[in-house]
This record gives sequence, structure tokens and C-alpha cells, in this order.
Amino acid sequence: MISEADYTKRLKNLQIQMKVHNLDAFLVTEPHSIYYLTGASYEAQERPFFIIIWSMGSPTFLVPKLEEEHMRKAKIGDVKSYWEFPAPRGEGWGEKLYDILKPGNEVGIEPGMRIEMQQLLSKYNLKAIDMVGGLRLIKSSNELKMIRNTAHHSDELMRLIMTNSYYGVSVLELFGLSRKIQLKLIKSGKYDPLASSFLSANWPAPHSAKPHSIPPVYGVLKKGPCVAMSYLRINGYAAECERTFFVSKPTPKEKVIFNDMLSARQIALSMLRPGVSCHDVDKATYDFLVEKGYNHNILHRTGHGIGQDNHEGPYLARGSKTELEENMVVSIEPGIYMPELGGFRHSDTVLITSSGYELLTNFPTDLKSLTILSKKLAKQVKGKLIQTAMGIKK
Repeated sequence: MISEADYTKRLKNLQIQMKVHNLDAFLVTEPHSIYYLTGASYEAQERPFFIIIWSMGSPTFLVPKLEEEHMRKAKIGDVKSYWEFPAPRGEGWGEKLYDILKPGNEVGIEPGMRIEMQQLLSKYNLKAIDMVGGLRLIKSSNELKMIRNTAHHSDELMRLIMTNSYYGVSVLELFGLSRKIQLKLIKSGKYDPLASSFLSANWPAPHSAKPHSIPPVYGVLKKGPCVAMSYLRINGYAAECERTFFVSKPTPKEKVIFNDMLSARQIALSMLRPGVSCHDVDKATYDFLVEKGYNHNILHRTGHGIGQDNHEGPYLARGSKTELEENMVVSIEPGIYMPELGGFRHSDTVLITSSGYELLTNFPTDLKSLTILSKKLAKQVKGKLIQTAMGIKK
């Protein structure tokens, strides 16, 4: 778990950055940022939450009245409340914020703050600076423990997907497997439902060539490259494991593409160490894939950061000015997408170490391990009942 000392250090580091930017105050409004600074999880809905970080001293929390009692548990400083919209005159968040933070101050805001909120804050000299995001790039030892735990469960979920896969298995049968991980954590008593999410997604070919499309709900896995995603966030910290796999014998062409994807992945991994440019990692994998003739089959960067969110900085992308540092955590996932055939992508959660990298997800990556030819008759019978009940036709 994240310690009280961790939260104190995070606050002090943010105040140091505020002095660099000559800020009198900094408004933290993003849910992940508030969680990072306080450990408080919540569902904002339409009601904004604010932490007003001062250049010195303890912060002030401004929250909806109905959340006041809950947020007093966050060890952050004074907690004040406002009345939700539409509020009586003088009781809304804009007026309450005005009482706390007088106009004329140099105030930092997070870049993701909604435009309508910024417009209501026009009395202040606003500067959009991603300071909390910058602090989150380097993980503490306690954060790494949390990410390792999530990575362990991500591997566990991927194992469940492969164990339950067979020729003709439906997307729906595999979708529900993440529920087993969730129930296991609930029974352990170490589970924050507002800071956890579980996703087991599977794309049959050729839909696997569209990595961010919604898997066909009534689809079944047959010939071609299938892509499985184990995408978790547990008690505030994320990890992911993705694998390209087959439930029928891959063709010679599919084997070549699969191995080219593995080679691109290995190029990226071999470059990971402190001081290496994120731009250079992505360019090396991109250039390799283009040289292999896949210039029209690349849809995304090599990877992204993982921490409190499944997608955060640093971004392993051409154009990035960020250099890797020890204790950053990133995904490595170069992909090849053939519209008529399917997608080829592995993804792993990877820690940058003092001399290189460490794979935090360790599910097998080789073609033999990811080719499932067993008939699994008992699972087929169960699957047939599910498919019949759901009206799924093979």
C-alpha cells in the first residue's frame, strides 16, 4: 500500500514544481491526480472536486457537500464543501472557490480541466501545466509493489483466457473470465471498487486488425490471428498483458508476420534503459516494420506509460522528447494489422531498471505456446449451451 510518507513526499515535490513556475496555487481536478495525492477514490459524475495546493502549507479540499464526510478521510488538509448544481446563490463551487482563492493569483491548472470550468475561473491568471503527470512518471517502491501485484493478476487472467479457448469459442465466453479475478480480490478483503477495473477482451480474426474496435459480441474464434487482452487496474494501479494466439494451425504467411512482430518487440525491449529517447525506441521498431513491408499496416506507437492509469506518460512515440528513467513503467506493443487477415500484437508491462528492463508480465510469447489445437470437449459442450442461450451462430 501507499504510505503516508509517500503522500507527504508527493505534495512536497509538487510544491517545489510550483515555485519553479512561480505559482501561488495549483488546482488539482483530475480524478487520477487526486487519487495520486490523497489515495481518495470517488465517482465525480458532474460534480467537480478540487484540491487547492498552496506554495506552502497544507492544501485545501473543495468537494460536493455529499462527499464532505467521505473526503475527510483523505489526509490532505482542510476540507470545505459546496452545494451541487443548481446551487443557491453563494453556495456553488465557483463562489466557494472564490472565497478560498482570491482573484489575481497566479494559478496553475491541469491541462485536462474542462473548458467550461476554465471559463468560470477567468478571474484568475491560469497556467495549464501537467505537473502531477510529470511527478507520476517515476514510480516509488510502494507503487512498484502495487503494479507488480496487478501484473501478476494480468498474467493470471491471460492464462484463464488461453485455458478456456478452443476452436469456435465465443467472445462472450471469454469476456466474463475477468470476473473470476475480481471475485478473488473481493474475497481477499483487499479491494477498492472505485479504484479497480477488469477487462478480458478478445478479437477474432479478421476483427483483430482493428485493435481499438469493440470485439463482436456474438463473434466466435476460428481461423487466423486472435488477440487477447488482459487489462486490469487493481486498487489504483494498472497493468496489461496482450497476446496474439491461434485456435487453428497458423498458415505459413501468419507465421512470418507473427515472427516479424516478435522481432519488432525484441528490438524495442533491447533498447530499454535509462537515458534512451522514447522517440528512438519507437523509430527503431517503426523503421524495422517499414523495411519488412508493413508501412501501411502500422496503427500506433510502440508503447505508453502504465501506473495509476492504463495509459499515461511516458509515450514511446516518434516526436516524444522524453528520455527513459529508472523506475518508469511502460508497455511494449508494436503491432502489425492486416485488414484481410487480422492483427498481430503482444503487449507487456515493463519496468525500466538501472541497467535495462524487467518484464512484469511474463506470459509466454512464442507461437507454439500460443497455438491451441486441443478440442477441449467439456468446454465445447458448456460453450454450446451458452451460445445457444445467447443465439450465437457459428
